Amino acid sequence: MTAPTKKSSEELMIPEELKEKTDEINQIVADLKQKLEQGDTLYRSQVQQVQQSRAPSTLNGRNGHNGNATTEAAEPTANFGGLPYQFFDLIAVGPFQPIGAGPFRPNRILRTGEPAFLIAAIWRNPLPLGFQAGNPSAAEVMAGQQYMVRGQTVNINDVANGPDLGPATGTFGAGFLDFHVLHIPSVPAPPDGSPKLLDITLTIDVRSVASGLPPFAGYASVWLQLDTEPPFVFPYIPYVGGPVVVPGLVPSFVRDIPVRVMIYS
Repeated sequence: MTAPTKKSSEELMIPEELKEKTDEINQIVADLKQKLEQGDTLYRSQVQQVQQSRAPSTLNGRNGHNGNATTEAAEPTANFGGLPYQFFDLIAVGPFQPIGAGPFRPNRILRTGEPAFLIAAIWRNPLPLGFQAGNPSAAEVMAGQQYMVRGQTVNINDVANGPDLGPATGTFGAGFLDFHVLHIPSVPAPPDGSPKLLDITLTIDVRSVASGLPPFAGYASVWLQLDTEPPFVFPYIPYVGGPVVVPGLVPSFVRDIPVRVMIYS
């Protein structure tokens, strides 16, 4: 395990193993930030549309009843008038590896000994608690709290604990998006040359320093995988007819599965 990296929301710390690629990694994270900000803009628009279509009192508290929005949102996800309010989310993005001598590209098939990394993106809800104007947002409530992100790895070949990523620590600032670059340790392929599979799950532990709020914890239930796999066409499958098209894999969010990578020599 490497030494923890520390950052505020205004910094992006690059692990020592990846320092030579700092500019390139900064650009990848900047592009990701822009994409997530666009998604956040859509989220705000969706909430606004829901509010406009309902009576003013509907979102005032849980199931439409009046109540203290901060109390209602004591859990990571609360429900206000049937509309879920998610406090925060952790998203695993990547992994990334240089292709030959070229730049980093999304790639889940990693060559042993070559640099690779995963991005942990933390989103804190910037909308007011209970969707009520005048209430603080989850991002504001969590500002100043310390947190730690870890990558827990399972070696599928041996069904054993694998090399962990991080940990990376930070303190939430005034924004609502935070990013950490986690180096994926190089793992030697098995002696017989067969590939090695690793499953990586990112976890987050949030500790309140002085606000009196309860601690939060979670894992990355969302994986943004950005590489692609082509479709293949079978001309005929018995009893089905043809042609039968097997759809390819396009960049997308994958939910409730770990990040799976393959190490080969």
